[in-house]
Amino acid sequence: MDRQLQAQIEQLDHIKDTFFQLRRAFIENQIKEFPYSLTATKYAVLKMLFQKRRCMVVDISNTMGMTSGATTTLLNQLEEEQLISRTRDEKDRRVVWIVLSETGESLISAIVEKRNHFWAEMLATLSKEEQDEYIRLLKKIEAGIKAKV
Repeated sequence: MDRQLQAQIEQLDHIKDTFFQLRRAFIENQIKEFPYSLTATKYAVLKMLFQKRRCMVVDISNTMGMTSGATTTLLNQLEEEQLISRTRDEKDRRVVWIVLSETGESLISAIVEKRNHFWAEMLATLSKEEQDEYIRLLKKIEAGIKAKV
């Protein structure tokens, strides 16, 4: 590997670490603000439900890379905190849908709004053209990674 590429990889790794530290700090800060025993995993499940509107347990397990037992335990905790609810499918009673409750919807909406503000501030250091190019390059890297998996 040539020295220039190695130096770029080191810079990329440093930038990635900075982003992940900021993201983790942001999530942990948001979690502390609310009267729920949220973890990063619970937040990720709530965010997934916010985006997809409803999911089955197996969808959550697969997306999160968790066992069905661990997913059930997590969902039980979220249900006890009244952040989600389970509803049976009207056409097939064997299917149980997981949806956000009104409280869960309000919670995740507030967090997403703050997240959007956080990222807008981060992107504000770039011009509109640089932002577009940055997103384009990240999507290209993502596509390359997904093609190898």
